[in-house]
Amino acid sequence: MNFDSTNLSFLDALRPMLPLPMWQKLTALAATVVLMMTAYLYFGWLPVQDAIKSQMAQVESQRLLLKKNQRLARDLPRKQAEYARLEKQLKAALNMLPRKSQIPDLLESVSWAGKDSGLNFSTFKPSGEVVREIYAEVPVALRISGTFRQLLTFLKRVGEMPRIVDVKNLTLSRSKRDGELAVKGQVVTYRFVEHKAKKKKRRRGRR
Repeated sequence: MNFDSTNLSFLDALRPMLPLPMWQKLTALAATVVLMMTAYLYFGWLPVQDAIKSQMAQVESQRLLLKKNQRLARDLPRKQAEYARLEKQLKAALNMLPRKSQIPDLLESVSWAGKDSGLNFSTFKPSGEVVREIYAEVPVALRISGTFRQLLTFLKRVGEMPRIVDVKNLTLSRSKRDGELAVKGQVVTYRFVEHKAKKKKRRRGRR
């Protein structure tokens, strides 16, 4: 029977144990087995289990991300329809806000609405603009006189204008003329502040 050099080396390593009693041989064998199992546990089994846990955690994370993306994908048509609807409403609202160049014509229309209603204007004076987020308020000081019916006709005509015009802070008192009212208040219209809206849109685009 032939042995290679590895087997001979192994037998040489065991040779000192041959004279030992059987119980010492069994103890040494048990210790060797325990040492081998401990080494396998710490250097083989546990690292593999940690790697498996790490991979399982990544798989679970990807599964949750996939589920979230699938939910967003299912909801995308509804979001797109809602966005299109809001964009349409925004355009309709912006069409009711005149540009700066259109303000004089709009104020002239308000003035003519009052005169056509039979009111007498003693004051119709624009004051300083109040700039908001994407629009500016254009207030006009107002002093008029006329009958209550004429005032109602004027307010009705202003309310029917295609642009947004508010009549605010009206105070009514008896005029010196019989049957007429002296009315003091404000006409407020609003214009679109285009440069602020563009800056705001660019900031959203950078995000």
